[in-house]
Amino acid sequence: MMRYSLEQVEAFVMSCKWGSFSAAARALGRSQYTISAAVANLEIALGLELFDRTTRIPTLTPAGETMLVEALIVYDRCQALESHADAMSEGDPASLTIAAGIPYQNLVAVLVEFAENFPHTDLVIRNPEHGDVAGLVQRGEAALGIAFAQPRYPREIQFHQLGKLILTHVAHARHALAAKTTVSFDDLRAHRHIVYTAHAASLPTTEYLQSAQVWRADNYEALISMASAGLGWATLPRQLIVDQINGGQLIELQLEAYPYTDWLVSVDLLSLRGRRIGKAESWLLTRLRNHKIQELDKHGKPTTW
Repeated sequence: MMRYSLEQVEAFVMSCKWGSFSAAARALGRSQYTISAAVANLEIALGLELFDRTTRIPTLTPAGETMLVEALIVYDRCQALESHADAMSEGDPASLTIAAGIPYQNLVAVLVEFAENFPHTDLVIRNPEHGDVAGLVQRGEAALGIAFAQPRYPREIQFHQLGKLILTHVAHARHALAAKTTVSFDDLRAHRHIVYTAHAASLPTTEYLQSAQVWRADNYEALISMASAGLGWATLPRQLIVDQINGGQLIELQLEAYPYTDWLVSVDLLSLRGRRIGKAESWLLTRLRNHKIQELDKHGKPTTW
């Protein structure tokens, strides 16, 4: 059984913080007698003298200095418990799931702010199977989704464009396509295409990017590994392979049909229509809607204005 009370611990911690029993009493809105009595009762419960009272202002004893470290841990945990309970009583969920089908570095700034504003709500970031972000949101398995835009969404899904990112076509430096100054659609068709499952036939202009053989993967890491092994040409978010491009391992293919432009693909924020949402999810939805996703194109201009 606990021999001391949390009020006694608080009185001890606040007396140390403010430098006296009277200052702690003012900070807590209590009487000086209440604070000094709480500290005295804590000393009795612990069997230790925490303050030396022979001086005009009580000072910590060696035992008090040691116990203060322990008391601060207890006090901080109790404050965290109260804060967590308050958050849950206001309707904040214990956890929130986001489905993300774009490079995660585009979301980190928002997640940092979320952690500061909702420290007691855990985030689950899902990389959906087959890239089906809309499906996870539609089934209620994710509260929000962020993905490259699709031509059609289920009626239940509402979307908001966050910006545009560059998808690029690359091949290993030793691949036959890498030696060509420009590449035609016929050139592409003659070689194996390595593609993210969700993009295989759904993104704008993909009807022109057909190959006799297509290998699909459900995550970008697998695509990068296969392209780096020379297994075919791959379509990838440029952000993920900047180092390989700059290092010369992967070569960007210059398409004859689009000699002066990057392939810009919109990024959408997805949510379910008509669903009641709590404070944390509402904050995140609003913050993401105001978050601009962009990068610099080949001319050094931002992809989103």
